[in-house]
Amino acid sequence: MVSKIRSYLSKLFKKEEDVPLIDRLEDLIESDSESNSEINADDTSELALVSNVLGLKDLTAEDIMVPRADIVGARIDASLDEFIEIFSQNNFSQIPIYKDTLDNVVGVVRVRDFLPYVNNPESFNIESLLKDVIYVVPSIQLLELLVEIRASVNHMALVVDEFGGIDGLVTLHDVVSEIVGEIQQNQSIFPQIITKQDGSIIADAKTPICKCENLLNIKLLKPLMKDANEEPDIETLGGLSMLLAGRMPTRGETLVHPSGVEFDIVEADPRRVKRILIRRSVTI
Repeated sequence: MVSKIRSYLSKLFKKEEDVPLIDRLEDLIESDSESNSEINADDTSELALVSNVLGLKDLTAEDIMVPRADIVGARIDASLDEFIEIFSQNNFSQIPIYKDTLDNVVGVVRVRDFLPYVNNPESFNIESLLKDVIYVVPSIQLLELLVEIRASVNHMALVVDEFGGIDGLVTLHDVVSEIVGEIQQNQSIFPQIITKQDGSIIADAKTPICKCENLLNIKLLKPLMKDANEEPDIETLGGLSMLLAGRMPTRGETLVHPSGVEFDIVEADPRRVKRILIRRSVTI
């Protein structure tokens, strides 16, 4: 499978003038299918895996970017101690540096570049650490964005509006996470629910609530309805966690259901919950 995907990608990233990346991928899959009159089960699964990436064709940078309000950056005139504090409080390997406002980004700095100055602060010069950052429009498709970010030294792109203002930020990790997540969802490469030895459960936030209810043998959604006749419009554990919190939950937060079941938000970003740890006082 790995060799097959590598073969696709090597063809995919060859430069062809005026041919969108998404169209190149579609053509490769179609031509491969047509050239094999006898396709075995392995070939079919490999083609299906690559074909799933086509499901991302409608996603853009705007769909996955970290919004402006959540971008962590630093002013270029910040002190070494201030930079160290920013990195220590946030789990980032790099941040944008700006003059006056975030709309005037002058570069990107990496946390590892600060290490030589920890014991030699008098020689600190932020301008010597600045790396170039690339800019993309909100409407750029995910696969095109992947190519742009891969070519960047810092694997980071800033999303700008029509006036040149900063709308958001996207990293290579964001793009890859979206692609892998899509493949996981469509191909079921990883299970949605994993039961641990202690009886707790790790669940994908996209897991249907009914599936979890059957596993726990309790009702999770009905006790939260104000009206017994109300038709719930929530289907996933992610939606259930939002209903419990009354807002978008944050990573590390614990939500307690009326039944006593606790939902620990294991993984989340500003836009959605991704993974949840489910536990209760007695073994499940």
